[in-house]
Amino acid sequence: MLRKLAIAVGLAAALSGCARVSESRLNPLNWFDPAPEATNEAAIQRKPLVPARAEVTVVDARVLIESLVSASLETSGSGAILRATGVAASQGYFNAELVLVDVSNGVLTYDFRVERPAGFEAVGSANSRQITVATVIDAAVLRGIKAVVVRGASATKRLSR
Repeated sequence: MLRKLAIAVGLAAALSGCARVSESRLNPLNWFDPAPEATNEAAIQRKPLVPARAEVTVVDARVLIESLVSASLETSGSGAILRATGVAASQGYFNAELVLVDVSNGVLTYDFRVERPAGFEAVGSANSRQITVATVIDAAVLRGIKAVVVRGASATKRLSR
């Protein structure tokens, strides 16, 4: 008799954890005091934190690279690859990118932007502060372009096509 009772209690405990049986009458935890259903009215009445028509304004806090060393435009299968190398003011600059600023009169203008480190900035050698970035320019964009300009803080490079 004790063996049958232990098996029944073990079976009831095992069934109480089953997902399919958790809400059925076979679950012993539902036999005595069924929990009332919770309504989700509060979630329905909540307003969103950001309105649907809100504009997102991204502020780029990066600065121009201190010294622009070189820039090159290499043709590729999908258009061209613009590559630029610069030297930062100190070590630790990161998040470098060539940012398209302007397209006018057949000239593409890019800014070489980098993000300043937040803490201690060691100067180090020029080789340790060198940063190289690249971006792809699509062939459709290049059709009417005569020149590409890359700007840094102290220098500008103009590449003719």
